[in-house]
Amino acid sequence: MAELQTSRLIPRGAGTTIDVEAIERELADLWRSSGRFDSQGIEVALSRTSVLTLFVYATDAARFEQAKELIDHLSNEHPSRVVLLTGQDPSTSGQEQPATEVSIQCKLGVAERYAPCYEQIAITLPADGLDLLPSLLIPLALPDLPSFLWWTGPAPLQDRRFARVARAVDRVILDSLDFAHPVHDLVLARRLFEQLKPADTILSDLNWARIAPWQEMTARIFDMPQCRWALDAITDVWVVSGRYEHLPPNPSQALLYLGWMGSRLGWEFDDAISRPDGWCLCMNDANGQRIEWNICFEPYAARLHGHILSVQFQARQDGEQATFTIARGGLERATVKLSAQNRQQQLLEYAFHHALFDLRRLLVRELQTLTVDPLYEAALAEAEGLARAVERWLV
Repeated sequence: MAELQTSRLIPRGAGTTIDVEAIERELADLWRSSGRFDSQGIEVALSRTSVLTLFVYATDAARFEQAKELIDHLSNEHPSRVVLLTGQDPSTSGQEQPATEVSIQCKLGVAERYAPCYEQIAITLPADGLDLLPSLLIPLALPDLPSFLWWTGPAPLQDRRFARVARAVDRVILDSLDFAHPVHDLVLARRLFEQLKPADTILSDLNWARIAPWQEMTARIFDMPQCRWALDAITDVWVVSGRYEHLPPNPSQALLYLGWMGSRLGWEFDDAISRPDGWCLCMNDANGQRIEWNICFEPYAARLHGHILSVQFQARQDGEQATFTIARGGLERATVKLSAQNRQQQLLEYAFHHALFDLRRLLVRELQTLTVDPLYEAALAEAEGLARAVERWLV
């Protein structure tokens, strides 16, 4: 697919102020002056189509480039105004302020004379530019269209100014896989979720979507007629997450998964026990039966740090016993496998590839959602309590 692109740089003046009016003027001028012909000299109709405004804040240069590439792939599905934001490297703070770049990006299919286009604005802020963000997000958002802020990298949840930034948009997309202090930041994420309610701003987590395959497989297990008894007879659960050796453990997925099950089944937290390889969270089900939920970590490559690798349930009732295992496998561990067995036989074995492990698909899903997910809200509330229980061992 061919691309048509035109761009312009807007020099920065003295100080930290970003001239929003100059950005809008340059964009309007680009639309008026953009070339309307492809490489063969044939006239092309440029279509200015926007369904939302997407702000992307990248915490470092690598994430900035990754986000830029990802947005380019998303443009056909979600033609939008995209504003890419990043902070200036503190080591270059004494140098000239980087210019703001405005551009129009168009995609042209083979033998097509119609090119859908989107606007892209790239702004480099001062190293600590959190105070400037609301004054950019509000005026640069297209009127009468939803606005999203995707924060890539560790979010400054401990900074109370971040709530003011979040209130400037309709939806804030975080990723708890990127949390600098995963357990404590999960507590702070719940606090932010509640703070944003009066402003009708929705907080979401890409990590919540990543556990959809685990939720799907869990429901599949206990929906089978021969396994329904086990849902009320769970005694032990083992959740194994990947851990890269140079990073602290990130149990966010495991805690959200437990939060989801606990909130749906009426489980209540009782106690937590620290273990050399993780924690045991003791729960009581609706009948008062004790369930030991074990979270542990397996050394793995950085790309699966914090990802659930396997879940195993054990159930016992009236002399009957069964084990249910859900595990990632296959090439790149992109396949989810389910097996169920009792003492006598293998009850089920099933596997499927799940696309939600792909970042692009995760983001598409978020951009299609404009309402609060009540399941996530309930799971986050439960996960916050569990995070507080294990936080004492991470101080």
